[in-house]
Amino acid sequence: MNQILKPSVDKNDYIECEYCKNKLYRKTIEWQLYGDKKVLTLDYERCNCKEAEVYWNEYDLKKLKMLEEERKLELMQEFAQKAEKIIKNSKMSKRNLNYKFENFEINSNNKKVYQSLKEYSEKLVNSKERKGLILVGNNGVGKTHLACSIANELIKNGIPIIYGTLINLLTELKNSYDSDNNISEMEIIKLYEKVDLLIIDDLGKEKPSEWGLEKLFTIINSTFFIVALYIFPPVIITTNYNQNSLAERLSLNGEIETANSIISRLYEMCYLVKINDIDHRIKKKKVSNCANNC
Repeated sequence: MNQILKPSVDKNDYIECEYCKNKLYRKTIEWQLYGDKKVLTLDYERCNCKEAEVYWNEYDLKKLKMLEEERKLELMQEFAQKAEKIIKNSKMSKRNLNYKFENFEINSNNKKVYQSLKEYSEKLVNSKERKGLILVGNNGVGKTHLACSIANELIKNGIPIIYGTLINLLTELKNSYDSDNNISEMEIIKLYEKVDLLIIDDLGKEKPSEWGLEKLFTIINSTFFIVALYIFPPVIITTNYNQNSLAERLSLNGEIETANSIISRLYEMCYLVKINDIDHRIKKKKVSNCANNC
């Protein structure tokens, strides 16, 4: 039987208040726990003289502040560890992690798109947007930079993302067949479906195999139905191709039905954003050559 006994006070065990010399005792609590005797000795009581009350009020405030600082430090360490894990799992290269809205080259051709995507990223961070994006434009107009800028805003706020080209993502699936790999294909697909943001960069650059096309359809189709249920995993696609050209790029041996289904799903899930600008890489090269030769 468990029984808490009456607290006791040892009159020979006391300290004196340093202000008024009042004797301060401490209580000892004994109880029986399944036949075993347990003893808990409490701290010495606090004096209620005016000077002691001032001291203890200051002491409690300092203690509370110290605990708050310790908790803040713990949260910062937890966030740093979480951010490190998110960055590792994101599969973003060092170069892509450096792509930010702040270092994007804005001009009269891309200013509206830049502002729209910046506002879009804020909505993603605050869970006020569920649709994805299809960023269409020629080489060098900043599609990858803008997609990664959105991703980095989410990472900065502790939100996990996954980035990769179609081939990168499919290679990871293929590697799951290796007997030494401790993660299955289905687990990887579930990860792609449930991550907060999935970015597929440069879609259409490489033609997938029949197996790859089937896996892409599985990922996109599953994600589409999750979005329809208002669970949040938007997809961002960057590509050089419009809807019809992209379907042709993903078709196999003239069979375009599966590719059309994938692209149709993507266009239902995403906002279309066309980026009309010149190739920044060529522009920078021309400027560099001029600086060297002019």
